[in-house]
Amino acid sequence: MSLAQNIKKTINYSRKNGYTEAFFAAWERVTAKYYRNYTYQKPDADELARQRTDKSITDICFSILVPAFETRPVYMKALIDSCLAQTYENWELIIADGSESGVVRKAVAAYGDSRIRYEKLTKNEGIAGNTSKAIELAKGDYCGLLDHDDMITPDALYEMAHAIKNKKDENKPILVYSDEDKCDSSGTSFYDPHFKLDFNLDLILTNNYICHFTVVDTETLKKLGIRRDYDGSQDYDLVLRIVSTLLLRERENTSAVRMEKKIVHVSKVLYHWRCHENSTADNPQSKMYAYEAGKKALIDFVDRMGWKGDVRHNKHLGFYRIDYRNNVLTHRPDLAAVGGFTASRGKVAGGSYKGQPLVYAGYMNRMDLYQNTRLLDLRNMAVNKEYQPVYEEVTGHPYESTLYTDVKELPQWIRELDKTAGGRSQIALLSAKLSRRLLEKGGRLLLDPVCVRGVKGRADNLRK
Repeated sequence: MSLAQNIKKTINYSRKNGYTEAFFAAWERVTAKYYRNYTYQKPDADELARQRTDKSITDICFSILVPAFETRPVYMKALIDSCLAQTYENWELIIADGSESGVVRKAVAAYGDSRIRYEKLTKNEGIAGNTSKAIELAKGDYCGLLDHDDMITPDALYEMAHAIKNKKDENKPILVYSDEDKCDSSGTSFYDPHFKLDFNLDLILTNNYICHFTVVDTETLKKLGIRRDYDGSQDYDLVLRIVSTLLLRERENTSAVRMEKKIVHVSKVLYHWRCHENSTADNPQSKMYAYEAGKKALIDFVDRMGWKGDVRHNKHLGFYRIDYRNNVLTHRPDLAAVGGFTASRGKVAGGSYKGQPLVYAGYMNRMDLYQNTRLLDLRNMAVNKEYQPVYEEVTGHPYESTLYTDVKELPQWIRELDKTAGGRSQIALLSAKLSRRLLEKGGRLLLDPVCVRGVKGRADNLRK
């Protein structure tokens, strides 16, 4: 990203959150250097050749859906070329064009491949409306969502097909997503990779981290559809409705396949999100309506789940927070426990963010976001009533919440454990054992970054 783009983003951020927050955000970007030396590595010629001759799976057909509107010919050509370069050949490309001019039709007409299907719409109905027209035409088993000015990597469909094959039968995926990066307007320079987590329920409830490249089971997509009232965040709304459908099914039938098994992450960059002056990737301010639509989609999700909570924007554009009324555990029986950071001298004292300054937001702002985790620190933890016997069995002590709500001290046995030789490692081992047992019992662990506690019982609230 250019210096001018960074300055522009910093100015917009300071207007929204104040100069102090902007300073720390800029300082983090300079000092943390998340993937600054990233280089996209296209599969080499031998690997691409191997993929083309791999006939272990050919029966999954992909419908790649593109809602188009006055797309610049150079972008449309790059998009089509990226599809034609696929090593997996069982696909169709459906371009639903709402342009008033013939610019897209002319660009598509230069290609003679029968897999490219062009549909001229009577009028432009926006991203959601144009995508809906493409869905109606889709004949594939899965639909891939591709923006009209972006590109997919040559191995994208190959990797998706094999991810689906590996999870077939009762665990057949409903949704599959990959990592992504950004590219400049020329489509030749790649940067800002987004290496994603495997499906994380509470992270998706704070940000559409799934985004690109996503393929969805066609039957599911046709049933749910794309809702025009959520234009700009129609993909986020779709993901949330898929998630709520699976969660409600899980709630009604305890023997149903767990939601996490129906959503698959391919941990490879398979999508290039093009940045130019009109794109959200380069200029988030250009599509403020999309962030309002995202908030609206999340409100709808909370209502469908029957949770009591209010949705608000986070300080970062495109990020949200559900403020649960009373206590999150009263609304979320799926949660075994919720916990926050433990801190010492202004830094996170444990877990995956150990050593990070509390004023940082973390890679992709994750230190500011709700997320499911595999490890909570018992010095800052509240356990759901159903799971409290597990706490008592593992620790050998009566349950007492240590989640920071005021400046009360930790239980005496934890303070004494902390003072013993090697106490910190004992706490770490006990926290890990407890977290593991809670997960084995089928509950989820929620990390709430707003809750920060000093490791000696001193309240640390430097970030909020």
